[in-house]
Amino acid sequence: MKTKKIINKSVSLFLLLLFIHSGLRATEVDATISLYSLFNPATDMENGIKGTVNSGGKIEVKIYEKGLNVLVYHTYITSSSTTFTGIATNYNKSSLGSGATYYPNVWNSKEIKTALGSVDRKKYDTSTTRPYPFLRSNLNLRVVITETNAQMSVCKIPGIGLIDRTGGNPLFHPKHFCHDLKNADNWATVAWLKMKQPDINKGSDLVIAAHRGIWGDNLGDGNPENSTAALAATKEYTPILESDIMITGNKELVVIHDYNLHRLTDYSGSNRDYLFNMSWSQLSGLHLRKRNMKVTDFKLLDFGALVDLLIQNQLVLTVDIKDIRARYDKTGNCVDNCDYDPKTHGEEAGKKIKDSWMAILKKCIEIAASKNALQYIAFKVPHKYSDMLAYVPDSTLSKVQFMPVIQPNRTDYLDFTDSWITEGGNRVIAYETNFKSKDDPYLKSFTRAGKTYQNFLHYVYERSGLRPGCYPEEPMGPKGIVNRWADWLIKDLRTDVRGDHYFLMTIPYGKIMVLTTDRPDIWQKISEIYNNKPN
Repeated sequence: MKTKKIINKSVSLFLLLLFIHSGLRATEVDATISLYSLFNPATDMENGIKGTVNSGGKIEVKIYEKGLNVLVYHTYITSSSTTFTGIATNYNKSSLGSGATYYPNVWNSKEIKTALGSVDRKKYDTSTTRPYPFLRSNLNLRVVITETNAQMSVCKIPGIGLIDRTGGNPLFHPKHFCHDLKNADNWATVAWLKMKQPDINKGSDLVIAAHRGIWGDNLGDGNPENSTAALAATKEYTPILESDIMITGNKELVVIHDYNLHRLTDYSGSNRDYLFNMSWSQLSGLHLRKRNMKVTDFKLLDFGALVDLLIQNQLVLTVDIKDIRARYDKTGNCVDNCDYDPKTHGEEAGKKIKDSWMAILKKCIEIAASKNALQYIAFKVPHKYSDMLAYVPDSTLSKVQFMPVIQPNRTDYLDFTDSWITEGGNRVIAYETNFKSKDDPYLKSFTRAGKTYQNFLHYVYERSGLRPGCYPEEPMGPKGIVNRWADWLIKDLRTDVRGDHYFLMTIPYGKIMVLTTDRPDIWQKISEIYNNKPN
């Protein structure tokens, strides 16, 4: 037995030395592909390899369908390339084995749709399901990457996406669910990939996040915001939900926008009773109001119930954490919760606000982790990544994603963005580049490090490859818009252009924004208009 172990170790060492000596590196990983996605007419069919190839070297990618063990894709390069390229091989069907029964007699190895369509037809032969769901199944694949005296940067496969040389999706952190190619067909991966891959060449490539679900329609008689029905209806327009999360006095998380309870619920207490001073037992029995103020049978949701709804309805969520703050009157004087007022309590108040934000972040992560649902969550964040590390370890933060939020009054917005590009890396899904007026500095041209940018949106896209974004704030009713204290504010389009749908489409790089909106229906129509405009 000892002799056998010594021989096995010797063989392993010999193979390792052979790999090192020959400059050979082989990586093999499993992947899953959705035929429904692959055969969607909108699927990007660009494919190939980027990488550095030294003299006499080669980078090769082969993909096999595991069930039939048949080759379904093969390409290679023998010289360096910074664009997706690859040489195909023409295979005779007879050389590919019994799994290739329905391949053409001569198959071009980059024609993955031809191969997988043939595989699906072959699977029909042994299936007892009738009618058979042609081109609707998920298939398990084996991806083999071989580098000989070369180093692959990335390869791109239709229906799978990008693959780095370790065999994962480089758009996600290695600890994130979506990095694993076995999850390439999961709805979270599909939704986040759309957000992370803007197409600047389209007339409109907006990504829509439904703000608190689909609510308030039918002249205000539609579902209440953040109700189970409003959240379930989100999927009619978009797979992305955005909801506000607040914390109670006993540290429970509630899905609600207002700390004041009268606009959204049938609470009958004082107008100065605030959610962060109350317990969940005081709140759980309250009923939600519609936009027209009618009381419904819908109840307030806690964060755990929201996560359950994500899973049931196949949605992903961007969390807008509403930290605890002071309340001010119209003249700017603090009237409530003044120990959170930085004007009177300085850094101590600032730390209390920040601590409240971090407490909600930690609790959200704990709840989502308990339901194996971290992959469905991203956080809008006004703090640096390094700030969060003081509260949550990197190993945990890397399992979720983030959208840095840059408000118009932030003077260090370029440094803040650069810190996220450096520290956040592939943990970031987009940047919320909030602006208000046409004269906002974010919309002006500027030069940084010797390079000129058309505006801040351009800077974000150029530096990170990700989308900018904003909250195109539409009036919530005839009274205008509302803040977290349920104070109504009349919206003036002369000073806040975010509700001017067509102006937003004229902003350079505006057509690739992530839009968190109360009106996904309107933005869907606007996107269709700009995508169907004649050249």
